[in-house]
Amino acid sequence: MRNNIRTYQKINVESGINAADPHTIISMLFDGVFQSVSVAKGAIERKDLATKSTQLNKAMSILRSLQDSLDIEAEPKISQNFYDLYAYCIDRLTEVSVTQDCTILDEVVTLLKPLAEAWKNISEQDKEAGLSLLKSKEMAS
Repeated sequence: MRNNIRTYQKINVESGINAADPHTIISMLFDGVFQSVSVAKGAIERKDLATKSTQLNKAMSILRSLQDSLDIEAEPKISQNFYDLYAYCIDRLTEVSVTQDCTILDEVVTLLKPLAEAWKNISEQDKEAGLSLLKSKEMAS
């Protein structure tokens, strides 16, 4: 039964990614970080070290993907600030691997939540403007 649920969840995520625009994918990445951090926190509380490690690694990998998604050329200063925030969160998650301090997980969520919420609340007009800029850059390349 659990394997069926996992398979369904994986297919659901893959289908969402295949049909998603870049804005939605970034939102999904934030959701993935929050989910992995939450599962890691539960694993720490249960003393399930294997799950803790897997979920922390997943969260760090997603944060690296968020770093890779930044358009440094378009907005160097803002992009660098976000890059540094994600790097800090990765460092803090690495620390959790050793200390198993759940308050650090709460700190990471507290730092990322406002950014994720702001991203999700971007107006349709601004999303369209962003997509137009992406298309222009792709055509210029």
